[in-house]
Amino acid sequence: MPAAVLKGTFTESDHSEPDQNIASQLSGQIEDGVTAFAAYQPAERKSETSGPVLAVTGVHGTVLNPVTARAEFREILDRRSEVPDRRTTVIIGPRTIIPRGSSEPVSCRIVRHEDEFGTTWGPNCSWADGSAVADVSQAVNSSRPPAEFDLEAFAAKTASIRKEVRAPTAP
Repeated sequence: MPAAVLKGTFTESDHSEPDQNIASQLSGQIEDGVTAFAAYQPAERKSETSGPVLAVTGVHGTVLNPVTARAEFREILDRRSEVPDRRTTVIIGPRTIIPRGSSEPVSCRIVRHEDEFGTTWGPNCSWADGSAVADVSQAVNSSRPPAEFDLEAFAAKTASIRKEVRAPTAP
């Protein structure tokens, strides 16, 4: 993953090792899969914990069927977010969006999480191609209604991140 995304406006803030179990679980869909992960915060943040967090999780390798691999990847990530006493519900979407300036679709949705600490929600968009599956999620101000969130703008942000994290193709 690059040290910065969105033309340098978000810089890497979490240097955790990616969970290679994700690639193992996708071995039927992705040959020689390697998991990648990075979390990013605004480059101009006032502290290490301020500002929205963007998380990018993906597996790169040889994707046998991008549509099936993306669906299976999404299910794996959903299961990973399920913990005892936490309920996760898709409240908007998934919607297939082709962001302006891109010819490739992303699948976007908004998910609500409920647990003993309260209710939060957040968007995520995912994509798959012949060499990778990936998901971008963002922490948001959960006091705003989810219906006010601009999923089209987040899809465009995701398309930009896709372009920045995608491995260059061989000539």
